[in-house]
Amino acid sequence: MKISTRLWIVVTAVLTLASIAIKFYFLPAAERFTRLSVEEQIHRDMVAFEKIIGVVVTAANGDKEYVRRALYAISADKSIPIELRRSEFLNSQFGVRKDRQPQNDFEKQVLQSAQAAFRETDQFIEYAYPLKAQTVCQTCHVGADNKAIPLGQPVGLAIRRLPLTALSESRISYFTLDLFWENFGLLMACVLGILLPIWLWVLRPLNKLALDSEEILLRREMNDETDKTVLLPESEHMPEEWQSIRRIIDDARDK
Repeated sequence: MKISTRLWIVVTAVLTLASIAIKFYFLPAAERFTRLSVEEQIHRDMVAFEKIIGVVVTAANGDKEYVRRALYAISADKSIPIELRRSEFLNSQFGVRKDRQPQNDFEKQVLQSAQAAFRETDQFIEYAYPLKAQTVCQTCHVGADNKAIPLGQPVGLAIRRLPLTALSESRISYFTLDLFWENFGLLMACVLGILLPIWLWVLRPLNKLALDSEEILLRREMNDETDKTVLLPESEHMPEEWQSIRRIIDDARDK
């Protein structure tokens, strides 16, 4: 087998293994990293949102109507992509509103367990974050038995929906996927850039030398047959130069 053929086989095998590793390891790992990063950002936004509500309630200084108007304004603002849900405690205190009720079993479960959770639908990533009662909440949220809502009990839920397309459009996705493919393409170009001079200046001249030497030997054999000369053993009949060329050819054939 020719050296050039072996070289191309090795390069093809390496690139094939790299492609398999990319498909079955790197791409899934990069997607998981992107998803976890986006989820972490959503969680931080929810924590910040909860703190903002705490500041609003503190500034209200016991004014329930002020707090209610502020929460309505927040829920009506389309630039704030968060929906609010009421707990049963708030329903008993202010009455039931259909648009503020948990909309599905996922939201009901989060409200009951008081543990934030993600879920994925056909189009969205949803995050349900329980807004838990703090000391400042106990001023306004008092039940029919004149007892304030217990600390840590969910007052309601904050729901955040993010389209699945946001994962591929994330800046993190650029660094983990797009930038990787750019670097991989650059690596491929470098490999080809190294192999091309080797083929042009090393392998091709060696191949041409082997072909020329074989042609010269073939002509000599044809001439010897035409002259019907009795050939001596190869080692005794050939000049030293021809023996060297013949050894090169035989070695190339063996390889």
